[in-house]
Amino acid sequence: MRHMGWALVAFLSWPGLATGQPARDTTSSPMADLDWSLLTLGGERRTLASFRGRVLIVNSWATWCEPCVAELQSLQALRAAVADTSLVFVLVAAQRREPVAAFVRRRSLQLPVYLEATPAPPVYRLDAVPTTWIIDRDGRIVLRHRGARNWNAPAMRDLVQRLVLQAPRVQH
Repeated sequence: MRHMGWALVAFLSWPGLATGQPARDTTSSPMADLDWSLLTLGGERRTLASFRGRVLIVNSWATWCEPCVAELQSLQALRAAVADTSLVFVLVAAQRREPVAAFVRRRSLQLPVYLEATPAPPVYRLDAVPTTWIIDRDGRIVLRHRGARNWNAPAMRDLVQRLVLQAPRVQH
C-alpha cells in the first residue's frame, strides 16, 4: 500500500485505466517498467524486457487468493482463444517457490508462472492481488485491472486480438 496518495491521483489520470477499460489513445498511457526482475520456477532469472515487442498480459496473483485462483481458468481460455506467439502471459506470484510449484503441479496450470525476484516497480502500483496489466508491443500499459475478471469475455478477446495484430510504432 506504498505511495497510495500519488498512486491514486496518477491512476485516475490515466485514460481508461481507472475503470479497467483500455485506453483509447495509448500514446498517453504510461510506459511499463520492463526491467522488473522475475524468476522461473526452475530458478532462471528473467526480466519483462526479454519479451519486448510482444503483447504482455502480466497477472499478479497468489495461491492463497481465491479470486486469483478463480480467474486462472479465464486466463487459460484467453490464451487458447488468441493462440499467437506475439502474445505472452506472465503470471507473477510474490511467494516462495515451493507452494507455487506445488499449486501449479496440482492444478496442471498451463500458463507461465514466475516468482518476484524484485518487488514490482512503482509504475505498476501493485497494492492488491489479483492485479492484471496488458502491455502493448510498444511497452505501454494499455489496461490495468485490480480484482478478478473474466479475461476470456468477448471484449477482452477483441482487445487482445487488436493489440496482437497492431504493428509496433516506429521510433524516430
